[in-house]
Amino acid sequence: MPPFYRGEFDILDAKVIEMSILETKADEVRRVMEIEFFKGAFLPFDREDRIVLAELVDNVADMAQEAAYGISLSRITFPPEYKDDFDELVDEVIDSIAVLKECIELLDVDLEKALAKAHEVEEREINVDMIERRIIKKLYQSYRDDKFGILRLIELKNMVTRLGNIVDRAEDASDRVPIIAAKRRG
Repeated sequence: MPPFYRGEFDILDAKVIEMSILETKADEVRRVMEIEFFKGAFLPFDREDRIVLAELVDNVADMAQEAAYGISLSRITFPPEYKDDFDELVDEVIDSIAVLKECIELLDVDLEKALAKAHEVEEREINVDMIERRIIKKLYQSYRDDKFGILRLIELKNMVTRLGNIVDRAEDASDRVPIIAAKRRG
């Protein structure tokens, strides 16, 4: 976010291109995984859930790409008084994705820990929702106080919502973990 805060849109555009390349590579990995599942990787009862989980994780990457692209396109001047709020939101988004990654890695190692991480993602999503609502409330108040116009309000609100949607998608993915764990124990 620092390039956005400073209005360095060329740097931000380059980062968005990097992110798009990574997201495309993630799509390729997901497609390879699907082919491997079709060829018989994993036990039959596990295949469908892993395919669904891969799709849900891909949705997280898609939303992150969409959020970055939206931020890059906005070209608005960032109000410095919101830096701490946006930093808090971005940090929570990053941390939530890291917990989802740990959750998925633990699926083949320790189901109990994987379940605990899945619940942690859910708790983080609730926290991100609260941060998101707090920032949007402040944005509307700044607009009502004539600190900035409607375009900046809409763009900043969209950014906050998109960032929150990343964690919503992460929570959707983590919701698949208890299903996988229940089938394995069953």
